[in-house]
Amino acid sequence: MKPAWQAEMASYSVLVVTNLWPTEADPSYGSFVKAQMDSLRPLGVEFDVLFVNGRESKWNYLRAVRRVRKQLRAKRYELIHAHFGLSGWVARWQSRVPVVVSFMGDDVLGRPTRSGRITLAGHFLRISGFILARLATSVIVKSRQMACKLHMPSAHVIPNGVDLNLFRPMEQAQARKALGLDPGKKFVLFPYNPNEARKRFDLIQDAVSRAREQVPALELLVARGLPQEQIPLYMNAADVLVMASIFEGSPNAVKEAMATNLPVITVDVGDSAELIGPIAGCHLVPREAAAMAKKIIEVCRRGGRTNGRDWIRKLSMEAVAEQIVEVYAATLRR
Repeated sequence: MKPAWQAEMASYSVLVVTNLWPTEADPSYGSFVKAQMDSLRPLGVEFDVLFVNGRESKWNYLRAVRRVRKQLRAKRYELIHAHFGLSGWVARWQSRVPVVVSFMGDDVLGRPTRSGRITLAGHFLRISGFILARLATSVIVKSRQMACKLHMPSAHVIPNGVDLNLFRPMEQAQARKALGLDPGKKFVLFPYNPNEARKRFDLIQDAVSRAREQVPALELLVARGLPQEQIPLYMNAADVLVMASIFEGSPNAVKEAMATNLPVITVDVGDSAELIGPIAGCHLVPREAAAMAKKIIEVCRRGGRTNGRDWIRKLSMEAVAEQIVEVYAATLRR
């Protein structure tokens, strides 16, 4: 039996409103949003993108309200799919077209300092996200934790998908050669901006420093601001990914690491415990440098890769795309 979205419509015309989208200056910014939207095209979804550059100016959100209205007058859309809460407000400032809002993480959970205290801006995001969720036609969140935070059991829990064609295992020696990395080192991968407080780069630095006492060849490998196409090289070149974030929705880096069979050490944040599952070579640890260091040493001494790719197949880009299109179909039946 065909899913409802296949039986009801052959195609959808969607306006994507997002403050997360790759730019020439920052090709990694929002690359996961672009990848997920691109994955919908084979399922009959055609979309136009209205990018709101909120990093350039907060006033761009207000300007974008008029841009959305202008776009709706110029072209007919079945629905608007907004990514991130602030973009959702831009999309919801009209009543002609149904709005699907995908919340990303800190627009529901808030933005913390390194101590875990929610900032004033973080409180604003949490409150505005809570209100917006009740004004949107349909809501997508990345984890059950986010649905609980919104007090919204009707929210669709759909993590971002992982591109298994892009993120795939390759020979470590080949990846290191391509990146010019020392083949004799052990590398802990950190694929984020070290200055982003909630990622706790300081804690990972401490853990690596402790682990280096027993693994002298250990180094931190930071991969930030890179096109998504380059990240698989870093994951295949590394020996382990370590995550210490205070808040996450559904951490993409964990899924991508699993797809390349890279061992993962992570704190219990977002849905990370579900993502690593029972896979040997992956570990759930307290948010403490000593505990992380112990597992880094264990992984480095064990060596080798995991079979995480088999576990994470359920979150392939294609499987998640079908879930999103089912949300579109349900939204239009309302």
